[in-house]
Amino acid sequence: MSGTPGWLRPTLTRRLIGALLLAFTLCAVLLLVEDQLDIQDTLATDPGIRQYGRELAAGLEEIGDDTLAARVLDGHLRHVNRLRESQRMTQGPLLARLIGPDGRPAYASATAFDLDKPGVGEHQIAGRTYWTYRQDGPHWSLRLAEPALSRASLLSFASWELGKQLLLGFPLMLLPLWIAVYTGLAPLRHFARRLHGLDLRQDLAPLGVDLRYGELRPLGQAFDALLQRLRLRRERERAFVHEAAHELRTPLAVVATQAHALVQANDPASRDAAAAALQRAIARSAHLSRQLLDLASLDNEQPTAPITLDLAHFCAARLAEQAPLARDRGIALALHAPERMPVRIDATALHSILQNLLDNALRYVGRGGRIEVCLQDSPDGPRLAVADDGPGIAPADRSLVFERFWRGTGHDMPGSGLGLAIVARAAERLGGDVSLGDGLARPGGHGVRFELRLPASVLGVP
Repeated sequence: MSGTPGWLRPTLTRRLIGALLLAFTLCAVLLLVEDQLDIQDTLATDPGIRQYGRELAAGLEEIGDDTLAARVLDGHLRHVNRLRESQRMTQGPLLARLIGPDGRPAYASATAFDLDKPGVGEHQIAGRTYWTYRQDGPHWSLRLAEPALSRASLLSFASWELGKQLLLGFPLMLLPLWIAVYTGLAPLRHFARRLHGLDLRQDLAPLGVDLRYGELRPLGQAFDALLQRLRLRRERERAFVHEAAHELRTPLAVVATQAHALVQANDPASRDAAAAALQRAIARSAHLSRQLLDLASLDNEQPTAPITLDLAHFCAARLAEQAPLARDRGIALALHAPERMPVRIDATALHSILQNLLDNALRYVGRGGRIEVCLQDSPDGPRLAVADDGPGIAPADRSLVFERFWRGTGHDMPGSGLGLAIVARAAERLGGDVSLGDGLARPGGHGVRFELRLPASVLGVP
């Protein structure tokens, strides 16, 4: 399109004018067909030569003299034929014969012809087709012949007359249409200038342009909504970078401190302690970095293509992976699920949800505790819950658990504060949501329960 001349590039104005031309053409064709049908019907049922012949015969019946009747008819034909010559539609002069009571012709045109019976007909005269009419009266027998018009002649005449009318009417319709289009697109041109001058690095406020017309307002609203999403995303990215840098500062400082202590240690015991602390700091940094990458990918990357899997077997496999760690900590794992639950789903996002919920439960549940994973179907879609009998979360803090980098109080467990934020973001990608409630009952309190609600559209896979 870059090499196309400006006057050839498609525009809305040209499109509307083209549509108007097409509408005019279709109307012209329909009117032309209607005119042709009307003319043919008139010629077949009541041709003009019949009416003319009746009136002329009635006038001649009042004249009894042959010579006078011939003169009257000749004068009349001359006048009529002069009028016919000035008309575009006629094809030649009108012919006539007047036969007296004795059977002799009182008048005859230069071109000889004869009609054998009264009424309207069609005859070949001198190699041409004529419409004919014969009327026999008490004194005279009048015979008339008019050159017949071909279909092409009728079509040409009708097209010419109709074309003149349309050519006169087209500018009268085109001018108001062009004015309406030009003025109607003025808000859109103003809107385009506002967008062209928009600096996305600084100005993300709603444009607030009044596009005036109902058809254009959704466009302005869509752009304002887009700017709102961009503004929120930029604010979230800035906060994410700031908080990530703050969170990484602590484990990196610990790594530097323990590395220095390891270098300065003078005895094996000190070196072993420093090495163990260094390994824990490195592991925490690696865990935090991995979670930051997971969260960034959920925010920015496109969802992976869904695959078909058995959700019950998927949950069993994740629990099997966590079984050794749970056994070392004296924690009982249980799975309540149907034998099969085939779904079509984004496996990466699902793995992030279940992995982080299990990691979170294993971190906070003490020795001798329980963790249960419950999978069930419902009319609204699958439900996947992870419940434990750990210390739980205070009701006042439950609205904050899915915030990024938020960590609860009342415990000294290390963590990044990103696990549950990853869960919420992954659930959103799957088209579901996560809710928080009371977990498994235990002496002196209760644990916590996270439930993932998936849409029913993921079910129904054979």
